[in-house]
Amino acid sequence: MHSGNCLCGQIRYEVDDELDIVVNCHCQFCRRAHGSEFVPVAMLAANKLRILEGEELLSRYEVTKLNSFRCFCSICGTRLFNHNPSLNYISLVTATLSDSTGLNSVANVNMESRSLGFEQTNGLPSFDTVPPMEKLQELK
Repeated sequence: MHSGNCLCGQIRYEVDDELDIVVNCHCQFCRRAHGSEFVPVAMLAANKLRILEGEELLSRYEVTKLNSFRCFCSICGTRLFNHNPSLNYISLVTATLSDSTGLNSVANVNMESRSLGFEQTNGLPSFDTVPPMEKLQELK
């Protein structure tokens, strides 16, 4: 069991998952939302995340091109996770976890929209998009 929260602490959540599929997302949306070259996210089934407090403060920004929602705190702006209803999975921003000890990335994803000035040198497998969950499970 893992837990986490937004910056202001108004939204708290828990995750009933091992969080053993962590990827470094290089998509333009993550880069712009976080002001970073990539963002580590844990991939998990949507039913494994439970909002404990502040669900009414959770805002969603729809990315129609990707058929997904970027979910964030309407008070402090912390991006917590992305939700893709058609695939029924969530990509949880690992920086919002209370303790991310022991989490290791297994791949770089969305390299087709990476920052052109950034060269990834971590030696992990890299994919132009997000591969199917089955493929990511093979990498853990």
